[in-house]
Amino acid sequence: MSLVDAIEALTTTYQSLDLVAVGLQVDAKEVSDALAKATPDTAEFVALTVLAKYNPYITSKKTTKNDNSNSVE
Repeated sequence: MSLVDAIEALTTTYQSLDLVAVGLQVDAKEVSDALAKATPDTAEFVALTVLAKYNPYITSKKTTKNDNSNSVE
C-alpha cells in the first residue's frame, strides 16, 4: 500500500487508529523519512506516528570481529 493511501485511511477513519494501522503494510523507511519531515500536531503526523508503531524502521549495526560491545566485563 502506498504511504499516501495509508495516511488517508487513518485520517478519514472513525475506527481505532491502532486497529486500522496494524493492517496497513507500508515501507518502514518511507514512514520514518516522512515522520522526520512532518509538522507536529497535524493529522499527518499522528497518522505517521501510528504507522511507525506497526512498521518500525530498524537500521542494522554492522559488527566486526574486533567489536567487543557484547562482551561482559
